[in-house]
Amino acid sequence: MKGFIRRGIALALAAVLLAGCGEEMLPLTEDEQAVIVNYSAGTLSKHNKRQQEGLTAVYPQEEEEEPEEEAPEEEAEPEEETSEETPEKEPDGGQSQEAAAEETTLTKAIGISGMEFSYNGYSVSNNYREGDYFSMDASAGNTYVILNVNVTNTGDKAAECDLMSQQPVFTLEANGNVSADNQVTMLENDLSTYAGTVEPGQTVAAVLLFEMSEETAGDISTLRLKLQMGGETSEIALE
Repeated sequence: MKGFIRRGIALALAAVLLAGCGEEMLPLTEDEQAVIVNYSAGTLSKHNKRQQEGLTAVYPQEEEEEPEEEAPEEEAEPEEETSEETPEKEPDGGQSQEAAAEETTLTKAIGISGMEFSYNGYSVSNNYREGDYFSMDASAGNTYVILNVNVTNTGDKAAECDLMSQQPVFTLEANGNVSADNQVTMLENDLSTYAGTVEPGQTVAAVLLFEMSEETAGDISTLRLKLQMGGETSEIALE
């Protein structure tokens, strides 16, 4: 194919140089010769069925598709650790100080003006007797813990001491884990139902009865007394 084009260009150039009807050829510059050669080559290529239009068939190369760059994976942000605040432990074995009621005296807890109530020890018995007319026996396996309380009129006038109308409830706790409410009786000296007149300077011996197991009552290390009366609860120190 290239040889064919070269021969065509040479023939065209020769025809131009030989033409002119015997007249002397005009001298051509190099630029003019290049124009004639290019024109002749273009004319020959038009009539060459085996070549596409133009001097050289240039086939566009298919552009290779560049592989898409994978977007860099975003690093997962570390999750912020949430620290749970642990509640502070309350002092005294986890018990709230507010929950622990302040201890008071028996006199202040009962609150009868001019009257003093003082703890006078305890005794343990399977039964309680009052003279020849009253007797109480504890149930099988149990016994009574009897608290002795002195009631004294500290004023200079006779004073009424009426606890029956106030319906107090006394609770005795032994060894920190066993508790019992007082037995309600109609004894004249039962503190929970006492109602009477106390003369100036007079002291009346009263009692409170609590039924507990013989095992607990036989080995008492500590006693605590609680009083519920008039919608209030009092912790009473036994001294």
